[in-house]
Amino acid sequence: MAKIKIKVFEGFAGYGGGSYGLKRLKENIPNIDYEVIGYSEFDKYAAQLFDANHKDKEGKNIKNWGDITLINPEDLPDFDMFMGGFPCQPFSSAGMQKGTEDPYGRGVMLGHIIRICKVKKPKYLFLENVKGFTHGKFQPIHDQLIKDLKEIGYGENPLAKAVLNSKDYGIPQNRERLWMFAQLGGLPDNFNIVPPKVETSHKMADFLDYNPERKLYLSEEQIAHLKVKHNIESFVVETPLCFDVYNKKIKQDGFSITITQPEHNSLRVIEVPKKDGKEIVRKMSVFEQFRLMGFRIPRDCSESEIDFNGQSYTQLSKRAGNGWDVNLVGILLTHIFKQIL
Repeated sequence: MAKIKIKVFEGFAGYGGGSYGLKRLKENIPNIDYEVIGYSEFDKYAAQLFDANHKDKEGKNIKNWGDITLINPEDLPDFDMFMGGFPCQPFSSAGMQKGTEDPYGRGVMLGHIIRICKVKKPKYLFLENVKGFTHGKFQPIHDQLIKDLKEIGYGENPLAKAVLNSKDYGIPQNRERLWMFAQLGGLPDNFNIVPPKVETSHKMADFLDYNPERKLYLSEEQIAHLKVKHNIESFVVETPLCFDVYNKKIKQDGFSITITQPEHNSLRVIEVPKKDGKEIVRKMSVFEQFRLMGFRIPRDCSESEIDFNGQSYTQLSKRAGNGWDVNLVGILLTHIFKQIL
């Protein structure tokens, strides 16, 4: 295979889940190289985290174009692929401000992706969203996306899509997301977006820190309150398990529930009691959250694939909850580009 260079614009970048996935793609297919020519992120902490971990070919920060609603596509350099996990909630005052003429609804971020792609016409689109995006309240937005992609030139059946779960690809987190891919001119007739599943015996227990910080642990009083509030008889377990706070149950299958933003407060780790038999319940560490988002971090936390930039537990937990499983992204991109190249 000849050397191939893909120039990428990463929208809604967060910690750069797309960039980390591209790094895995290059590991798997060395003939593919990539360059992130710009990104869009309006959250200052997310942007700081991106800048700490991704540089241009000269070792400088990649340009952040900021709020995507304010980007003039004519100002952007050319690129081959737009990547982004777009939020589906409308802004109240920002956005395209077309009122009833806006087919996406005021400020819905997908409309700004289309606005940019109509001008730049990137060869590839790689998008992510909630698994319900293709039906229910999102159905009109999904249908408009298909219509627009056809008009721009992405083919008669422009969008390959599939709901994939992290736990089927080597990461013991039950995280279902819809992944979408389009190619200018259309996809090959036999294109299949679903990668073969990865067989693994790993469970959440294999992804936990060897020595978690003491501040993560709940007191006996807090554990007692948790049991009463959620009608849990016992937190005594034989292997570390996940407590699903939202659904008020202990996950006996050994997998983690979906990592979410900290304000949802939906997950606790239950450890095996020590000799005294006392129940042990704690919050999940930042290292554990990012390990379950596909990052390579040894369990002794001696090194890390991601520089946390000295940010707080709350900010880093937000990034993890909103981020991409970089392991899955690497597998998916590799599967895609092995077919289309």
